[in-house]
Amino acid sequence: MTSDEGFIELDVASTALISRLRSRFRGALQGLALAEALAAPTVLRRAGTFMPVRDLLGGGAFDLPRGAWADDTAMTICLATSLLECRTCDPLDQLQRYRDWQRTGEYSATGDCQGITAGVSRALTDGKPDATLVDGGELLSRTAPLSARYLADDRGLIMALETSARVTHHDDATLTVAQSFASLMQAALRGATREQLCSRFETLSLPETKSTAVLRRAVRAFASTTQWKDAVLDVVNEGGDSDVAAAVVGQLAGACYGVEELPGAWLSALAERERLELLADRLLAAVLIDEEE
Repeated sequence: MTSDEGFIELDVASTALISRLRSRFRGALQGLALAEALAAPTVLRRAGTFMPVRDLLGGGAFDLPRGAWADDTAMTICLATSLLECRTCDPLDQLQRYRDWQRTGEYSATGDCQGITAGVSRALTDGKPDATLVDGGELLSRTAPLSARYLADDRGLIMALETSARVTHHDDATLTVAQSFASLMQAALRGATREQLCSRFETLSLPETKSTAVLRRAVRAFASTTQWKDAVLDVVNEGGDSDVAAAVVGQLAGACYGVEELPGAWLSALAERERLELLADRLLAAVLIDEEE
């Protein structure tokens, strides 16, 4: 083999790796948003009280247009944008972006702040979480940008997640669950298989919190199916906190399977699809730049 041939093979291998990473990054962010949009008709409803969802419909408690999403994706976009613009995990910048969403609907799919929880609303108003309120499970739903940005930095991921979490959540147990999921997402983005991810989850010792219940629900659907669509619809049709659980399994399955596994007809109707795609690509570019330095 000549020297030139060796460089060509190396270049092809690098290009293939970047292509796979791009697919996983896009799958994580767009999978999260699409899953939340699919859950719109079943949020806060009891299983058995609605017709099973099999398509992207819209509607629901927030009367969302088809393909639109609410708080989980909006806060994910706020966080991803902050990580990229600040080039670090800046809690004050994140707080301001969340407030812009809360007050003016910036970063939303509809121009309005939809789906914000009482705990998050209080934290944004007061500038810190209210320790008298029980943390919800929504912290898990915006994990993808952190796992992506700190793909090659395990310690950096854990530290950044704690910094980010304290903007809206106060319970150490909630943080523990979120850190476990962030590491799982990091493994998925790195190329772990469904079987490897589920096996890894089984080894975790998690405290009993609302986040734990959401995560178990999401991983159960992920483990019992082999396609993004089936995993998400399983969670969606259980009702209750279906938006949060769907966002969690949507990003996990999207990272594992890649964006190509998301149904094309649904993806074409996803609100702010291009914005999410660009954020995913920018997060990947930031990781690659770090690796070169």
